[in-house]
Parts: sequence; structure tokens; C-alpha cells
Amino acid sequence: MSDHQGSTAEHGCLCGMRILIAEDEWLLADTLAVLLEEQGARVVGPCPTTKDAIRVLNDGSVDFAIVDMNLKDSFSDPLVERLVQMDVPFAILTGYMTLPTNADDRAVGVVHKPADYKALTGLVSSYSTGSRSRDVN
Repeated sequence: MSDHQGSTAEHGCLCGMRILIAEDEWLLADTLAVLLEEQGARVVGPCPTTKDAIRVLNDGSVDFAIVDMNLKDSFSDPLVERLVQMDVPFAILTGYMTLPTNADDRAVGVVHKPADYKALTGLVSSYSTGSRSRDVN
């Protein structure tokens, strides 16, 4: 696993950003939550299913989402569609080298598992300042 320690200056501040984590692997979801909270983000979730993630998304404001493409109940396409409808930027987190859907066409980036935590945090913080990435690792 990558070292996920880093200064706020190195990654940029995620202060106040509400970030939805849709991930069904508990250890990965918890690690992402801690990492993002260390950078000042407010984590929404983590949600292990598409249904839970859509419910949480509909219940409150989200500034950014990190979406695993294969959650416990289904592929995340319905969540991706809802994020697009709500104009919420998102990154795909996946173990697939080639995605079985075209969800990545609308994502601001793709992070392949095992996750590079510095790259993921950099993607979120660079997006929060207006610059867009396509592929992280």
C-alpha cells in the first residue's frame, strides 16, 4: 500500500469539500475516508452499494465523488448517471484495466487499484482548483 501521509500544502486543501465515497471494500473505503479527512474534506459515506450511494447523494450536497465501478449490488452506472444529472464531478476507482462500461468518458479521472493515495488526493485537489485530469496511474 502506498504511503498516504502528505502535507496539505503538497496536495492542496480539500477544506470543506463534501466527498462521496462509493466503495464496497471496507478497508479501502476507510483508508480513503481517513486520507481525505486529513486533508480537510468532509466524507459522505462510505457507501458499499449503488443504491446507498444514490440515496446519500439525493439526501445532501456533494462536491465530488469517488466511485468504485463494481459495488456490492451492481455496476455503478446508475450512480454515474445520477452524478452527471446533478453535475457532480467524480473519479472512477477500479480494479479493471479496461472498464466494462463507458462511465470513464464522463469522469474527471480514473484511478486503478491498488490506489495511489497521493495521486488520488492530487486529482481531487487539482479538480477543486479548476484543473482537470484524465488518468492517474
